[in-house]
Amino acid sequence: MKIFAAAAAAFLLVAGSSHAQSQSVSVRNLAPPGAFEVVSEGGEASLLPHVQVQHLVNGVWHNDPTDVQLMCSYIPSELPDCITLHDGEHLRPPPWNGYSCGSQSECGAGCRGNIFLPPGTFRFAVTLCSGGKSFAGPAFYMEEEPRKPARPPKR
Repeated sequence: MKIFAAAAAAFLLVAGSSHAQSQSVSVRNLAPPGAFEVVSEGGEASLLPHVQVQHLVNGVWHNDPTDVQLMCSYIPSELPDCITLHDGEHLRPPPWNGYSCGSQSECGAGCRGNIFLPPGTFRFAVTLCSGGKSFAGPAFYMEEEPRKPARPPKR
């Protein structure tokens, strides 16, 4: 009877741990620096659309003010509240170009007073809609040479 109870407890522990991992997300760097993908692993994950760009300064990660998003929108209010990835789904947002605003050239946004944040070591972090848990990707280094952000079309 004790063996059965121990086996049942072990089964529940394993089953419970797989459920706890159901909202695991990986942020992976791609080439060139600033390109990345987000992958849902072990279950469905709903993420906030804003991607946090973090800068390593004196051994501490700091959030940089950018407008990096998981998907493009010319009007931020048109972004969904959450972006859901199914188990195993990959999402490749437009790459970050190193700028504080107009941060993703493919999205076509621009602004005044734009700041080029590199050179330096950075990483991306995404946040679950429910509970606020964040997942940070690995560090990457971005060079000094800026890739110019796209300018909005002239009318």
